[in-house]
Amino acid sequence: MSLHGLESMPPMDSQSNSHFYVQAQSGTLFKLVRDKYSPKEHFWRWLGRDIISKRLAGTYDARKEFASRRILEQLGQHTVDVRCYGVALNFLNPLGSLYAMKHIENCVTGSVYFETLDEAGRYSFIETLSLQVIQLAKAGYYHRDLHLDNLLMDDQQRLIWIDTHIKALPSSSKKRAALLENMLANSRIESATYCSQLRERLESYF
Repeated sequence: MSLHGLESMPPMDSQSNSHFYVQAQSGTLFKLVRDKYSPKEHFWRWLGRDIISKRLAGTYDARKEFASRRILEQLGQHTVDVRCYGVALNFLNPLGSLYAMKHIENCVTGSVYFETLDEAGRYSFIETLSLQVIQLAKAGYYHRDLHLDNLLMDDQQRLIWIDTHIKALPSSSKKRAALLENMLANSRIESATYCSQLRERLESYF
C-alpha cells in the first residue's frame, strides 16, 4: 500500500501515544505507534520492552489490536475495517508498528456524543455500553483501556469500538474487582450518577 498523500491529524496525536495520518484518496487512516522508551535515555527498557518483548516476540500493538478486533467482531460488535498492519524491521525506527484502517467520517467520539444527550439518552447509552462490556466479559475478556474516547458513534447511532485492545479476564476475584474500579475511574464519565449505573450493571461480571 502506497503512503503517498498522507495528511497528519494533530488533534488525534495529542490524545494518544501514536501518530495518525489520513489518506483521502483511499479513505485510509494510518496509526503509527511510538516506542515507549528511547534507546538513548532508557536503553535496557527499550531493548527489553520495545524490541524483544514487542517486535521480536510478535506482541506489538498493531498485531494485538488486530487480534482483539477479531474477537469483538465474532461477538457481533462493531469495529473499524482493517486494511493492513505491520511492524518496523528497523530497530532504530521509533515508530514500532503500523495499523491501517478505514477512515470513518461523520462520527463523533463517545465523549462528545454523550454530552449531547438528555438524561434518558444517557441512561440508554450506558445500558448499551454495559451490554457490550458484559458480552465481552462472558466470553472471558475485558477492555484494557475502556473509556468514551475509545469508541465512536456513527450517523446510524451505532457504537463502534476503536483502539481495540482487549485481554483475558483474570480468575482472581480480587483482580477482577480492581479492574472494574480502574475501568470506572478511567471511563471519562464525569457524573457519579452514570458511573454508578455502569458499576451496578457490570459488578456481577467482574
